[in-house]
Amino acid sequence: MLAVALLAAMITAPLVAAEATNTAAAAVAPAPAKPASRTVGLDIVNKTVNPDRTTSLTFRWSEKGKDVERTVVANDQTIVVYNGRIKKFADLTDAQMKAKAVATVGADGVTTVLLRFGKAPLPKDQLTPEQTAIIASLAPPPTAASDAALNKRVAALVDSLDLKDAAKQEWIRDVLTTDLRAVRDAHNAGLQLAPEVHEKFIAGLEADLTPEQVESVKDELTANKLLITLKAYHQILPTLKPQDEAKIVDWLTKAREQSLDVKNVDEMTPIFKKYKTEIEHYLNSQGYDWAKSYKTFVDSQKAGADKNAQ
Repeated sequence: MLAVALLAAMITAPLVAAEATNTAAAAVAPAPAKPASRTVGLDIVNKTVNPDRTTSLTFRWSEKGKDVERTVVANDQTIVVYNGRIKKFADLTDAQMKAKAVATVGADGVTTVLLRFGKAPLPKDQLTPEQTAIIASLAPPPTAASDAALNKRVAALVDSLDLKDAAKQEWIRDVLTTDLRAVRDAHNAGLQLAPEVHEKFIAGLEADLTPEQVESVKDELTANKLLITLKAYHQILPTLKPQDEAKIVDWLTKAREQSLDVKNVDEMTPIFKKYKTEIEHYLNSQGYDWAKSYKTFVDSQKAGADKNAQ
């Protein structure tokens, strides 16, 4: 009996010890590594041409106050977008490579599929169907939160129109939802909205809304930038003539129309800035001193703020 007991102890002891060791190891084992992001940026700090004619790009960015680096590989199949224009990777100059950039890698986590410089969306007419499909596949899919926010925005817009007809409400809801989803999805893919989407959207609004209601929807979708900017011009130039105001409204209307095709106010700002530059050149040509008038306005605003602070 003793021999049996000793034999049993000799067999079970290593098993118990092994289980204890495995339990302890599991307790201290690190958590699985977080999958590497499909995108990296913003500064390219090193470029190395490899023997196989690919190019290694080392990106550096700041994360939680610390510099982080990661190297990816670009090749002649990499889709390169520079300020909204397609370029060949081999044609990028050293100066252009110093611009802020974002690289999107493929499934291997290294090979760069898309390399973007600047935030300008890319017109689809510059892409082959295959490139369009690749870029669209890289876009993050819409989330439930994004859909909920979009639906909430649409509901508020429809309510603001105070439509009495239920059929009209449903139609306009569908028109707005379809357009805003298309704008969002194009934005997420970094693509310019297709012109036919814009045309269909405007036609959908005009089919069931009065001109005043269409204007209201456009203003709401563009953060009222036309009205706010026009008011500022009147404040800066109190003697603005009616014919000059009409020219300003025409330019701002064009800016608003283009801004309907982008997702965020930040993307609308450069669109309006382009037309504001045109406006200010025009005003100077009509005898206004824009720089002087603007400075006078800013100084008066500052003086008023200082007085209120006292």
